[in-house]
Amino acid sequence: MQAAIPLILKEGVAVSTAAIAKAAGVSNGTLFNAFATKQALIDAIFFATKAEMLASLTHAHGAPFNRETVQRNWSDYLAWARRHPQERRIMHLLLDAGLVSLATRQEIDALGAPYGAWVAEALDQGTIRGPNVDYIVRLIFFHLDLVIDMSLDEGAAAMAFDMFCNCIGLTQ
Repeated sequence: MQAAIPLILKEGVAVSTAAIAKAAGVSNGTLFNAFATKQALIDAIFFATKAEMLASLTHAHGAPFNRETVQRNWSDYLAWARRHPQERRIMHLLLDAGLVSLATRQEIDALGAPYGAWVAEALDQGTIRGPNVDYIVRLIFFHLDLVIDMSLDEGAAAMAFDMFCNCIGLTQ
């Protein structure tokens, strides 16, 4: 998987499995022993990357949805994304291009369900405002990705966090 990520980012998903196997230092047959299909490799890359990103967040079930806990998760994501720029890019590329299988998207959705429930509870309690959970989650990652893509320094990233909080009405 680690050999495939830079190749896919450089050459696109049309990169041959032979090129991936060569970069990994294995035969094409060995690659297919590990991943039955190219789709299985794509799904494995996406799942591992997204699961690692989710695991980097410090939100604990039952924690209050407030500026402090949201800030902690915000900072966790930024730290992960800055440490793993290729993984962040491949995660977006594979998902945005519609290359991740439905089954893998469902597995990841299940892993991320506690975060969705956390946002839903905040919406239900009136802690934040927004049209729905999916909108809020996408807004969070949109703001985070802008911070990364624009290489904002700490001060500008803090301002972006404040702007995000203002967008959803998170005052405490």
